[in-house]
Amino acid sequence: MTKAILKNAFLAMALAALAGGLNPAHAAMQGRRGTMAKRGMYFMHHSLGFPFIFFRFHPGPHWDLLHAAALHLTPQQVAEEKHLAMGMMMETGRGVRRLKMAYRNYRKAARAPNPSIRALVGDVMAVGRAQTYLGYVMIPFHLKGYRLLDPAQQAIYQRLAATMRMRMMQAMRRMHGMGGMH
Repeated sequence: MTKAILKNAFLAMALAALAGGLNPAHAAMQGRRGTMAKRGMYFMHHSLGFPFIFFRFHPGPHWDLLHAAALHLTPQQVAEEKHLAMGMMMETGRGVRRLKMAYRNYRKAARAPNPSIRALVGDVMAVGRAQTYLGYVMIPFHLKGYRLLDPAQQAIYQRLAATMRMRMMQAMRRMHGMGGMH
């Protein structure tokens, strides 16, 4: 029961942010306490379309742990997936802090009466580098989590991920009013 609730909350927050036009990176930079970062949604801090380009095909070690029973993970695999999930959270935590700092510097420079073009361009580039870092830092963790699985587990994983993709698309259609009413 708890896994289902967690999965549904995870999916709902991701879809709501994306469907509502929210730029999660911008929301996080504004320091909103209720942002997804406070709920462990670390992948949402960049604007590279991670949920719909990469995550839906390679959901990663946290997702693997949520599906440990269905995947028939061994105790060793659970330990390794936890290690990957913790490493990923630590790396993305560093990235989120860098992104917040880059946005603070950019906002501060932009408020100056006669800002330096060079400084503003540098600040914008720092924001871009921080967002890009958050876009790529998770990829190895996600793929390593998948590679811990044996072929039978990988087949189950693919079926579960396909089901998740279908549910994501159905939820997006409902959120955009295309759920059969047109």
